[in-house]
Amino acid sequence: MRVEVGGRAEVRRGAGASAAWNWSEMPDGLGWTLAALVALASSAMLLHESASWSLDYATVGGRAVNMRAYSCDAHSLGLVFGYAITQVNAGWFGRRVRDVPTWIAFFAVQFVDVLAFYWLMGGVGPVFAVVVVQFVGAASGAMFFVAASQMAAMLTSRQFVLSAVAVIGGTTLIVQGLFSILEINAPLFVSELLHLALVGAALLCTLKALAPSSCLAASWDETSYLPIRSQAVALDDAEGPAAGETPGRASRVAAADDVAAAALPARGRPGRSGRAVPLCARLFLIVGAYGGVFGFLHVVPLALPLGVVARASSFLIGGALALALFAVTMPAARAQDVSRIWTCFYRFVFPVVTVAALLEPLTASTEFLPALVMQACALYYFDALLATACYAVCRAIHAAPFQVFGRAFLIRSVGFLVGNVVGSVVHDAVVLDAAAFSVVGTVVFALLCLVTFNMNSERYAKTV
Repeated sequence: MRVEVGGRAEVRRGAGASAAWNWSEMPDGLGWTLAALVALASSAMLLHESASWSLDYATVGGRAVNMRAYSCDAHSLGLVFGYAITQVNAGWFGRRVRDVPTWIAFFAVQFVDVLAFYWLMGGVGPVFAVVVVQFVGAASGAMFFVAASQMAAMLTSRQFVLSAVAVIGGTTLIVQGLFSILEINAPLFVSELLHLALVGAALLCTLKALAPSSCLAASWDETSYLPIRSQAVALDDAEGPAAGETPGRASRVAAADDVAAAALPARGRPGRSGRAVPLCARLFLIVGAYGGVFGFLHVVPLALPLGVVARASSFLIGGALALALFAVTMPAARAQDVSRIWTCFYRFVFPVVTVAALLEPLTASTEFLPALVMQACALYYFDALLATACYAVCRAIHAAPFQVFGRAFLIRSVGFLVGNVVGSVVHDAVVLDAAAFSVVGTVVFALLCLVTFNMNSERYAKTV
């Protein structure tokens, strides 16, 4: 089960596995971990999606307030909070992940949160309480995702790519498929019972995934992964071990830096004296900018007259297209190739999201379905590609996966939150007619051109 990290044997095995998938080679507990992640992520997303389906304007303080916009903001803020908690104290978080009583308490909170949500959706209690419930659910989902992401340390490239497809596809089918059908054809208590069943299934699968022989437990016992360090700090460490560090660890950090620095042209090699901003700042800015665009485009359609079928269809079709594109453009053998990942990013994510923004004023006669499908395709493909990039980075620099995934998706969520807030302001202040949508598309195109092609980010991406 143990996968050698960074060795040639792992690469050869991963390449050989791409020809034929053998279920007997699947790491112990991988299925339980993926099932738990799909179930809990679906539960957290349902708290937001169900509220967005049902909420409308409410009178608060004597004025009409768009509660759907507040719902989006609460969900995004919860994601930011959840990801941030996992990174504030890595040691504390790592101890909590291995503690079964902590998970029992964690899922008890989920049960209470879901019960409170449906109680409030029945018209009981203050309307803003629905927003608070979504915040708790989103934060919990983010924390669980980071805990499960550590498992990437034990997976081959093919196993990781298939896992990413399974999580995105399974979550979309449950939230936008099953529960959208229930919204139309079943009373609210049926959705409530199935939602509680999702939480219960996530609890049982998590307990199975925490068994000592499982890949999730083994990944949290991994000792060969170093914490993330910016290159500037790592270069300082190369001068000599810091307090509490062993000389061996400092030399490993310095060696990793030597490899990265050697890959840069002589004029592009970073120095300690002239650079106050880490190299990763440019990449983080790109992730945050794209997250902001996705957040903005997520809120703006609140003004569009969409039916349940159009809304659910856009996510289901967009998700299917995104996963098909991901499977074609990111073969398992290339999942650790950061150059290939960056190429896919600017060749596919950039054009799809800009076309989605520009299509809005042209698709009103079809319930904006083509534009919404393109938006969903770009978002799902971006998330799959971002997760793959995190996998490649943590394998290349031997960093703890939960830190790489947690920080990358934290930046993405911060951008998404900013986009949500800006979109809410635009939604309330501007009449979204064809002219306004044209302006939105132009601004999105200009912003993404700026951050994608004018920051020398490809050079830094290729050197991790």
